[in-house]
Amino acid sequence: MNETAPAMPYIRVRLFIMMLLEFFIWGAWLPLIFDYLPALGFSALYRGLILNAFPIAAIVGMFFRNQFADRTFAGEKFLAFSHMVGGLAMLGLYFTTSFWPFFLLMLVHCLFYVPTISITNSIAFANLKDPTKEFGPVRMGGTIGWILAAWPLYFIFSGLSKEAAIAATKWTYVVSGVASLALAIFCLSLPHTPPRRRARPVRKSWPGSER
Repeated sequence: MNETAPAMPYIRVRLFIMMLLEFFIWGAWLPLIFDYLPALGFSALYRGLILNAFPIAAIVGMFFRNQFADRTFAGEKFLAFSHMVGGLAMLGLYFTTSFWPFFLLMLVHCLFYVPTISITNSIAFANLKDPTKEFGPVRMGGTIGWILAAWPLYFIFSGLSKEAAIAATKWTYVVSGVASLALAIFCLSLPHTPPRRRARPVRKSWPGSER
């Protein structure tokens, strides 16, 4: 087999769909949350805490992914479990109007979602024969997914009255949650991507030590 041959088209299609759903989840709720939180009566402090759930998760996820996830779990299984938990948390936001439940559910979602961004990249690179040429079109699925989620919802709600838009905005969490659960199921069809092995330390040999 030619090691530099492109990945089979059906594998690229599955990776493309993975990227599309990955960023559809994020794009569905983020653009409209800035108007939704004040409508719930949250103070500036509370809004800041909720909006900082994602950066907090990014810091935690950086260490968790690098030190634990990549070396412990198969990529597709980690992705499926994370999106299942994150999707359920996102669905819970539809029913939540109090600060602490909203903040905790958003934090849970972000803690499970943020590491998946890098895991999807790892899965793609591991299953593409020539990532330098093939990753770009696959990664374009993420851009398309964001646009498909963010733009239609934004323009639909912008045409409503303020009260109607606020009432309808909570449905973005349903859209995002359902997409997350759909991706959790879809991940089980992705190519198996085993955990990365920890690199073994190189043993130095000193002159005469081989005797």
